[in-house]
Amino acid sequence: MKFRFSTLRPSFKRMSLAASLLAVGAIIPGPSGAQVAPLLSAQKPIVVPGGSGGYDWMQFDAKMNRVLAGHKGKGTLVVLDLNDNKITSVPVGAAQGIAIDEADGKYFVGDADEQKIVVVDRKTLKITGQIPVTGPVDAMAFDTKRGLVYAGHDDGTEVWVIDGKSNKIVGAVKISGAPEYIEYDSVTDRLYQNVKTDDTLHVIDSDKKAAEFVWKTTPATGPHGLAVSGKTGRVFCAGKNGKLVALDIRTGKTLAIADIASGVDQIALDHGNQYIYSACKGFISVTEVTKSGLRSRANIPSPAGVHTLTVDPKTHTVWACYADKKDSYLIAFATK
Repeated sequence: MKFRFSTLRPSFKRMSLAASLLAVGAIIPGPSGAQVAPLLSAQKPIVVPGGSGGYDWMQFDAKMNRVLAGHKGKGTLVVLDLNDNKITSVPVGAAQGIAIDEADGKYFVGDADEQKIVVVDRKTLKITGQIPVTGPVDAMAFDTKRGLVYAGHDDGTEVWVIDGKSNKIVGAVKISGAPEYIEYDSVTDRLYQNVKTDDTLHVIDSDKKAAEFVWKTTPATGPHGLAVSGKTGRVFCAGKNGKLVALDIRTGKTLAIADIASGVDQIALDHGNQYIYSACKGFISVTEVTKSGLRSRANIPSPAGVHTLTVDPKTHTVWACYADKKDSYLIAFATK
């Protein structure tokens, strides 16, 4: 089913009353007390067919120009194709983590309820396989050098390693507690795994399939959101307590700390404009990555239920998702 609306770029024109109010609420005082334009401007929400249901994860497929959202409450992976504004809902089960295998043309989507990973053809969006695991799946990442999928055991103490070609489990990484976000960095050729139960970041050697370093994320506690920039040599961990830390990617030394809103879940780093967007309770916190550290810029009001987001690296548009009692939505935030 196709949904036609004003082109999904930073120059959105049409906005709902709710979106307009969000944009107005985002205006913040400038250094002299004068009002300045918001860093993010909420656009008209897009209704996703199928009714109300909560989400759990988002990712942007830049090469396919798609927004991917794990619609856990409706048992689907929602795919918004920005080339034709078409929404497709793939019935994958209680979708949580998402990993993209560009080389083999696959999406891997975790099903938290059925304890499996569903394999989706990236071109046709048809289900092509299932990989059974021994627990619910949360965040996932793809090692592009070795063609391996890393999938966190939600609230467990391991990260499963799966061969992207054969769709078979080839190992597991033991970790110290319940995993949250994981990301692969091609510059350092390492995976970075947040562990929320002991406020640590595990640095995983993919050859050894083991954590070679464990770094503390404090003062960011209960670390959920994670972003990695191998080019600038930093890892960013966001804690539920409203703290965002920048760690040196090679030593784990704390380089900078910034305040964000509390209750963070997923964050996204726009490598082009060097902003970090944090999906928090009631707000999207905007943090600028500077040469010397981090600079808190604004807390942008967001619809109730937004706790995951992703960013389009080309247009710099920030995408989020949420549901109310009636419907489910995708919503874009245009950037200045």
